[in-house]
Amino acid sequence: MKFIKKEHHRMTSTFTYDIPDIDIIEDFGSLERFKEIVSHLSGDEWTEVFGEPPTEEEENLFNEFYDEYSYDRDDDVWTELKGGFDVTFEIDDMDDNDDDDYDSDEEIFH
Repeated sequence: MKFIKKEHHRMTSTFTYDIPDIDIIEDFGSLERFKEIVSHLSGDEWTEVFGEPPTEEEENLFNEFYDEYSYDRDDDVWTELKGGFDVTFEIDDMDDNDDDDYDSDEEIFH
């Protein structure tokens, strides 16, 4: 029988991109404009927003732009360190390794 334990965690994934300045300048006109766009799209309360908000075209360009580059990923599974995650258990009914000769009503201890 397969027995399954699932831990339901929350995590923060950090993606770090190393994009050449020249690529940013070619697509956004300047490093300063790119920083302004990023500040408006950060979506958190800790990042200071500055400069003009991005146009819809700039926002679309931004989302397509960084997707073309590789990144380093770091996952912080913070519920694993701090507790507070849910645990569920289940039996795998699709287990192909069942012993067909075993009768579940049969006493297994002699």
